Amino acid sequence: MKEKEIKKLLDKFNEDKCTGEELADLQALMQELSHPQDTAQPVGHLKQALWQKIQKQTINQPRIARLNTSWLKIAALFLITLFAGIWGYRMFADSKTADVIACQIITAPKGQIKQILLPDSTFVQLNAGSTISFPIKFSAATREVTLLNGEAFFEVKHDAAKPFRVHTGELTTQVLGTSFNIKFYRELPTIQMFVNSGKVEVHNRQHTLGMYTPQQQVTYNKQNQSFSRQTITGSHALSWMHDELILDNVEFKEVAVYLQNRYNVNFKYPGKNLNRQHYSVRFSNKLTISQVLDILQFIDGHKYRLNGDMITIK
Repeated sequence: MKEKEIKKLLDKFNEDKCTGEELADLQALMQELSHPQDTAQPVGHLKQALWQKIQKQTINQPRIARLNTSWLKIAALFLITLFAGIWGYRMFADSKTADVIACQIITAPKGQIKQILLPDSTFVQLNAGSTISFPIKFSAATREVTLLNGEAFFEVKHDAAKPFRVHTGELTTQVLGTSFNIKFYRELPTIQMFVNSGKVEVHNRQHTLGMYTPQQQVTYNKQNQSFSRQTITGSHALSWMHDELILDNVEFKEVAVYLQNRYNVNFKYPGKNLNRQHYSVRFSNKLTISQVLDILQFIDGHKYRLNGDMITIK
């Protein structure tokens, strides 16, 4: 590339007028300077190397008039500064973020249950409307995933050398190889973890909430950070995965969250009045939303009106 062409290219670059092809030429020049033998030199030597390369590329080219080499030196220095910044950032990134791995976020659409196989072959079943985040490749030391919202069942692939951790708000659930269910809806006041098989350890940011075994469930209050341990049947805790939904002694808010995600509807209701009541219900997956509303109306005496995807309660 001639000096005149380099000058013109840098001029256009400074004025943000480079075409895609010209930007590619500039990038090629930068890449030519990024060989290991260059980046290993101090910045002062790098400047000299850059100038020598430009001169080498142009020394045999015919000249009509002497160019303004002082300007070209400034342009070269600009390139050096730009490259040195990229090189310095790259070196810093390599030393500080070598273990950072890209993550992906998956959401089960409302009305659908989604099954996922994680990079370590751990099986995850997401309830409708639930969202999970996990790396495209687990690190060498641990396996970390985050349930951002909703409910998920995990069947963890056993690996004694790499613990499996699920983060849900303030709680972290840790296992080596087991199966368990986590309920973490942002609209609800509690987080629940139910153990289906194996042993599960749960802790918040301050301390451990204990070790849990099959048929045990921990319920954590997000507001006051209290927790309790219960023993329940798996058919209740995992009913959402099968033919019916079973809810025991829950506020209406929890009923509404499940129905909104299952049927892709929205509730408009006076929360205080309805949440004074507690519901124990069983809904078959074969029921339509209209049939479910008829059952609720029979239970609590409120009138449920469905208009499109909006349910109004009076």
